[in-house]
Amino acid sequence: MSDNLEPQTYVHGSKLYRKAERSAELRPLLPHYEKWRSASLNIRGRSDEEIVELVSLLNAYKDAVEPVLDARPNSAQEVLQPSILEEFFEYLFCQLDSEFKLALLRRPESGFIDLAFNPRSLSELVSHPAYTIRRKDHDFVIGSCLELTMKVPGSEQAQNDVVVIPAVAIECKRYLERNMLDECSGTAEKVKKATPYCLYFVVAEFLKMDDAAPEMSRIDEIYVLRKQRNSERLAENFIPKPIDASLVVDIYRQVQRHLTRVWWDPQSALTVGKAFNVPR
Repeated sequence: MSDNLEPQTYVHGSKLYRKAERSAELRPLLPHYEKWRSASLNIRGRSDEEIVELVSLLNAYKDAVEPVLDARPNSAQEVLQPSILEEFFEYLFCQLDSEFKLALLRRPESGFIDLAFNPRSLSELVSHPAYTIRRKDHDFVIGSCLELTMKVPGSEQAQNDVVVIPAVAIECKRYLERNMLDECSGTAEKVKKATPYCLYFVVAEFLKMDDAAPEMSRIDEIYVLRKQRNSERLAENFIPKPIDASLVVDIYRQVQRHLTRVWWDPQSALTVGKAFNVPR
């Protein structure tokens, strides 16, 4: 097991430093980032109180840098703001290796969703059939990285691929609008077909839609961390509500319970009378 209990990518910091090399406007934000990073890594436990402290550090960092980020041209395309939330989840879940005594993948990744065989001919089907592995990008994944080896029995010609199997997939949005929700619903459907025991969350800061039926989708939960509509940001002298720490605690505990469960145990049908003994 790896003893690395830090984030695996620092996805926001890497983007910020890269863009700051070409932008004098972003360079003053770097000390704020370093302060946030250092303070977050110093919180080693995951009690409710420590998670609340992590969220307090996140709110302080966002308050310091987002006025600058929001004022930049094409700020939505830069994806610097959503990557703050992505890196926050890296901090939030960086202790899981120690908790579960496993070397987990926990970073933004492309998860496996499908495998299709597409040989060009009968001869190729018999000798070394071509195939396509379909993947979907996720903003944050907790899971495992597997190596697949495929070959025809008796043949020495093998094909090797690496796939990521998510146990938890989280999509991070600055705001959630209808087309984003539709995309996430479609992704959830594909993810659940390939990895039925994957917990799939959508996490946004603001809500930007009125009508939808997410309960009909395979999304396990949608969180709106600031409990505000995106339209409120257009108001003069707008002050955003802080990210609600109780919701982040709920996310962590839900993930923790999911990772602790036995997802499939047919023997339980003989003890408790339920084959899927998995409370939701």
